Amino acid sequence: MFSTRRSFLASAAATAAQGASKRPNILFLVADQWRGQAMPAAGDPNLIAPNLAQLAKESVDFRRAYTSYPVCCPSRAAMLTGKFPRAAGVTKNHTLLPLLNKTLPEALKGAGYRTGFIGKWHLDGRENPGFVPQSRRRGFDYWAAYNISHKQFDSVYFRDSPTPVEIHGFEPTHLTNLAIDFIQQASTQPFYLYLSWVAPHPPLTPPPSRIIYDPGQIQLRPNVPLDQAGSVKNQLAGYYGLCTAVDENLGRLLAALAQMGLAENTIVVFTSDHGYAIGSHGLDEIDQPYEECTRIPLLFRYPARLKPRVESDALISNIDFAPTLLGLCGMASLPGMQGLNLASWMTGGHGSAHKSVYAEGDVGTSGEWKMVVSGQYKLVANSTLEPTHFYDLNTDPYETNNLAAKNSYQPQRKQLLKLLTGYSTRNARIGATWNAAM
Repeated sequence: MFSTRRSFLASAAATAAQGASKRPNILFLVADQWRGQAMPAAGDPNLIAPNLAQLAKESVDFRRAYTSYPVCCPSRAAMLTGKFPRAAGVTKNHTLLPLLNKTLPEALKGAGYRTGFIGKWHLDGRENPGFVPQSRRRGFDYWAAYNISHKQFDSVYFRDSPTPVEIHGFEPTHLTNLAIDFIQQASTQPFYLYLSWVAPHPPLTPPPSRIIYDPGQIQLRPNVPLDQAGSVKNQLAGYYGLCTAVDENLGRLLAALAQMGLAENTIVVFTSDHGYAIGSHGLDEIDQPYEECTRIPLLFRYPARLKPRVESDALISNIDFAPTLLGLCGMASLPGMQGLNLASWMTGGHGSAHKSVYAEGDVGTSGEWKMVVSGQYKLVANSTLEPTHFYDLNTDPYETNNLAAKNSYQPQRKQLLKLLTGYSTRNARIGATWNAAM
């Protein structure tokens, strides 16, 4: 009988391995603080990023992708769990992602995937740079990462011991080398690799390269105050320099996939955890409801199943990433996931995308805000659900005309406030339940 059970388990494992081998690889790329407007395909007049431009042509390019909370830790929690940050128990930076959460890498590992994480983690508390023990890696087996550090040069990361591994030179290039090595490892398993570049997050110190941005030639967004133009142009020159450096490393990754014959059956996702005001509205911040902070880039390339050159204006939130990736791998969403599985909609037009998306920020402070976007309109409210900002994004994409007090928009505001209240109430209830469980 013991032998029979052993044979059964071996057969089950072989079946799982066979099923896993047919599933796609996933290369999930996060560039920290890269705002959605800073994309060649989005019409950015400054950015030089030929690899991103080519990737967009081969992808579903989501032009209205939003973070659920424009701060590193909450946003990263949302991408791993498929939950709003409040529901995942992460509402501020330097927070440990509670271990009770089930995550995308855990689900993929259980389905036979080889999982790896490289770069900035930022879900293990305040430890800087921070060794993350295996018990808190949330399903990632291969590990070349640190908890939190923002150094573009000469940084460190950790493997399976607390002894740091030194990086000499530009960090994104070294991390990309590690990612290429991971991709090239011989294996019968599909892989899920999460590569987290810290660039273009400050410090805005790009490496010397053939592309140097002249601050005098930088074109500013119309919502940058004139009296800040000079300083913002200097910042943007550094920011775009980092973006171009990341783009060069992206090109190396895509070339490696092609050389290995893996491009056809690999899902490549390029996105960010949040955007960056960098001068727009006179702000140098991230935790704000403006488009520069809440809109993120999002490209999905999967040649085997997704049509290329698709420019989508569908609303999508980063809580949708995990359930959608599971769906594209032929797997069900995990219990408790709040995001939509958009796999059928992306591959065959079945089902529907969001009619609205929700985000919040500064949770638990006097500046707490909540935001909902539906159609062409955006409503922002404070912690007591009193509307503070209302924009028509079609006619006012730079959000310079606050319509919150305009009587002529009362029906639209009322409709969005109802949506926002529903989102806020549900998340507050789930958050309270979570806190009680803790």
